[in-house]
This record gives sequence, structure tokens and C-alpha cells, in this order.
Amino acid sequence: MNKNNSLSNLSLKRRMWIAISLITVLPLIIFFYYVYGYDISFWATAILGTIVFLGWWIVFEVFSSIVGMCTRSRIALGRIGEEVPSASDEVQNLESIINLLSDKVKDSFSQLKDFTRMTGELNKEVSKKVLILSTVLQANDLFSKETPAEEVIKFLANHLKELMENKVCFCSLKESLLEGLRVVACEGISSAKVKEFGEGKDSEIPRIGKIIVVDNYSKPAKYLSWAKELGLNNLAISPIISRGQIVGIVGIGNKKDNFSFGKDDLDVLNLFSQNVTLIWEHQRLSSKIEELEVLDHLTGLYNEKMISKRLDEEIKRATAYQRPCGFISVKVVNYKDFQKKSGQIEAERNLKIIAKNLKKCLRPIDMGGRISPDALGAILIEKNKRQSQEIASSLDSLLKKGCSEEIELLFSVAESPIDGISATELLSFVRKQKKNK
Repeated sequence: MNKNNSLSNLSLKRRMWIAISLITVLPLIIFFYYVYGYDISFWATAILGTIVFLGWWIVFEVFSSIVGMCTRSRIALGRIGEEVPSASDEVQNLESIINLLSDKVKDSFSQLKDFTRMTGELNKEVSKKVLILSTVLQANDLFSKETPAEEVIKFLANHLKELMENKVCFCSLKESLLEGLRVVACEGISSAKVKEFGEGKDSEIPRIGKIIVVDNYSKPAKYLSWAKELGLNNLAISPIISRGQIVGIVGIGNKKDNFSFGKDDLDVLNLFSQNVTLIWEHQRLSSKIEELEVLDHLTGLYNEKMISKRLDEEIKRATAYQRPCGFISVKVVNYKDFQKKSGQIEAERNLKIIAKNLKKCLRPIDMGGRISPDALGAILIEKNKRQSQEIASSLDSLLKKGCSEEIELLFSVAESPIDGISATELLSFVRKQKKNK
């Protein structure tokens, strides 16, 4: 028999009607036949008995289903740690169990909704933390690639404004410990207003020991005027501290009503101020290192600042003793084009070759240096222009053998005091010579 058409697939109501029909309607029909004198054979009686038996079997099967359902429900309640309700019969017991399970399912769905909401909030917080970390890493990556510090701070200020969903974000820094604040970055507010805000607070800002908060929850009388000056209802300012001294401030704010900064907001602001502190300290140390550096890292010769300083000294000494001071320069005319065509490494390799051969042509008392990205020069002690020209010719011969054939070189010669009485004048004379050739 097809399972879809079997008795077990019929509803409880239909099975009960079939059972009632089998045990009541059919026997009554036979009974009326017997009363009116119709003869009922043995086989008819047997068939009638079988039909009645089937009716009662269906009734038994229906009640067995109810009892089985009740038993399985009681077991299910026991597994989830619920107390099984007591009732006078199985039907009432089953009703109580079903009601209890329904309440349990409703509670579970309610808990599931709460859990889903909590998970959504947690995911939002995690996403925010990831974005913060990503922003810090991007800023550090930009700074490691020698991106100007001011550009990196602007990048941080822009992302800080977006992450904290504030209208305004700004950063002011000192160029040095002795100077006043300078606006480095501002988002959602004019730099003129931030500059005006920082002026006149040289005595107040150095006394900031921690993050200043002005919002619906915190209203310090001392700093309420600061928020008004910036046209904000809520303001948070974090000091930028280097070696115990305040070197700047980072601020965020908005005009929202009934708003308070959360602990996470202040932690993020503090994290960004620490990053700005590191950038400021790195820039200050880099400036000091540049001031102390005297050699060009590529050629090993003096750098432009040092060669200019030594040239001034030698010109003064030569003037005092009425002696000449020569200067030669060699420039790679097509340096940028050669760099684009052959690559940075090949261009630098040729500069190193020029520097190496320049050293060979100089005496121990002479000084060579890199006077621009594409030019080298040398101070020739007590050499006049003719003698300097001879050294330039010797250098030209050496470079024709060592440098790439595609390199175009231009030599220039100058002498002090004829062509200039200072390093600036002598270098300017050399550059003019190069332009005119």
C-alpha cells in the first residue's frame, strides 16, 4: 500500500470518525436488517465482527498515539531540566506539557533575539577596534615611507573624526619646545578658528594633566568657555606630551544635545594623541640628525650643507692670506631622463663612479661633496682657475671610461675671489655657467 494513502497518515480527527463508523454505524445497519427479519449468514456475522474489531483497533491506536506523545513530551521536559506537571489523565497532562514547552520556546526565542542583538553590538565594537588598529598601522606605514609628518597627522585627524562620529577634529603642535602652537590639521572647523583658540592659552595648555572633557555629564567651569570659543556643545581635548612637556593638543567635538563621551571614545582619543607624540618626537630627532649629518649617504662625500660651510671657511682663509681658492663641479645633465630609462639603481651607480673618480683627482687637503641631487663639487685649496680646469680635464678623462655612455656630463670651474667672495656667490656663479653652456 502506498504510504501516502495509509491509515497512519490520516489526521486524528478522520481516524476517529472512521473508528466510530466501523463500531457503530455498520453494526446498527446489520441490526436493523436482523429486526426486519432478514437472514444474516455466518460469513456476514464474521465480517461484521472483523469490522468492529478494526474499529476498536483504530480507537486503540489513536489513544496509543496520545499516550506515546505524552510520554515523549515528559522525556523532553526531563532532558531540559524542567519539572513534569501532574494531571488526572494523559490528555490534560499532554496539554500542560505542550503549554510549558510553548512558554519555553518563547523564552528561548526571546533569549536568541537578545543574543543576536548583543552579537551585533559586539561585532560593531570589534569592527571599530579593527578600523582603529588599521588606521594606526596605515599611519605608521605612511610615516615609514617618509611621508611628511603633517600629512600623516592630517590622515589621523580625518579618520579620528569619522571613527568617533564627531563633527570637529583638530590638532595643534609646537615646532619646538620654545615655540607656540601651530595648527597642523583641522577637520570640520576652520584653521583660523583653531589658531585663534590656541592663541593666548600658552599659560593654560601646559597645565593640562589629562584629557579635558566638556559634555552633558561633565561640565568643568574652567573649560566651558573653551567649547564656546570653538562653537561646540561637547569637547574633548587630549594633551600631546613629550618628555614631560606638553607640545600640542588633539581635540574632537560636536554640537549634539544630551551627549556624553564614552570611555572607549576617550581611549581612542588618547591612543591617537600618543601616535601624534611619536610622530612629533621622530620628526624632532630627524631634524637634529640632519643638522649633525655631514656626509652624503650615497657618495660618501660631504653633503651640500657641509660643503657650503667649508667653502665659506676656505674662501675666508684664502682672502686673509691673499691666495686663490678653486672650485669645480660636475653635473649629470640628463640625470632624470637616465633615471627613468635605466632605473634608480643604475643612476645611483653612476653617481658613485663619479664620486670615486673625483676623489682620485683630489689631494688630501681638497674636499669633495654633493652639491645637488645630480651634481658633485670639490673645493681646491690654493688652486686658481687654470689649475682647477686641469683637474676637471683629468676627471673628464677618467669618467669617460667608467660611466655609462648615455650619461651626459657638464664641468664648471670657478675661483675665489674673482668669481665670488662667499660660498653662495661661488655656487651661484657655477650654476649660471651651467645654464649658459
